[in-house]
Amino acid sequence: MHHALGLALCLSAIALAPRLARAHDWYPAYCCSGQDCYEIGPEDVEFVGQGYFIKATGEYYPRDAVPESPDGKFHRCSVQGKREGRTLCLFAPTPAF
Repeated sequence: MHHALGLALCLSAIALAPRLARAHDWYPAYCCSGQDCYEIGPEDVEFVGQGYFIKATGEYYPRDAVPESPDGKFHRCSVQGKREGRTLCLFAPTPAF
């Protein structure tokens, strides 16, 4: 019984691995070297005027310079993937207005 459960878990992990790997394949190469991009929550970004204010760094990006994310979530690419690092790219959900 334990062997069957272990096998089922391993097979599930193998089946999900390609989907997890592809989850970040959409980041452009100029933004990400494989470790620089990550999802951020809506609480990490504030819509101000006609753009986005990144709370962790105080950076501001005009809305027309921020591409839409394909998964409808915020994503940020920063120098060496550090939260306090300079933003290389910001992706945002489709605006609701």
